[in-house]
Amino acid sequence: MPLPSESGLPESIHPMLASSGHLPTGAGWAYEFKWNGVRAVAHACRGGVRAMTRDDAEVSGTYPEVRALSALLRDCEAVLDGVIVALGADKQPDLTRLRNRMRVARPGDDLLAGVPVVYYVFDLLHLDGRSLLGTPYSRRRQELAALGLGGRAEVRVPPSFSGVDGRDVLAVAEDYGLDGVVAKHVASGYEPGRRSTAWVEVPLAGTR
Repeated sequence: MPLPSESGLPESIHPMLASSGHLPTGAGWAYEFKWNGVRAVAHACRGGVRAMTRDDAEVSGTYPEVRALSALLRDCEAVLDGVIVALGADKQPDLTRLRNRMRVARPGDDLLAGVPVVYYVFDLLHLDGRSLLGTPYSRRRQELAALGLGGRAEVRVPPSFSGVDGRDVLAVAEDYGLDGVVAKHVASGYEPGRRSTAWVEVPLAGTR
């Protein structure tokens, strides 16, 4: 869905990418679970939502569930980063199920009901005409939490764990059959289109 031309949102922001490496520990790091799905940056306002993949594909029609952002944000305009996932019977991300939706430009009611998706929002990049790209990760997460986006099944804000041992978070990810964790330095800004050492992806062996 195109956004109105008078929107104060930036035209595009390419997602920041994580480096692969060993799990960072100690002060200054926060940890998120790694979600297996389609990475998407969503530009949202009252006029609509445009979701863009890493390859600059517009997928708001493929995943109309992301349009719930427009109502959740109320009068706010925002650019959000996250991942679109399909949940399996165990309520964990199931990439095999998600593939049933990936190349369907306009899914019908049966497919939407049979393979619903959820947009897991983990970062806030722009809000009401204000860029947050240079704002520390910890502050961006606070502002994201303050938006209160948890009111619809189609959109969730997954947890970020700080002040904990990252090995404990990785163990929880393994217990729940997740793909691993992403460690993020709490003072880091958002680097569009770059693979940064400020974010470290730590996959678990034998993931799906």
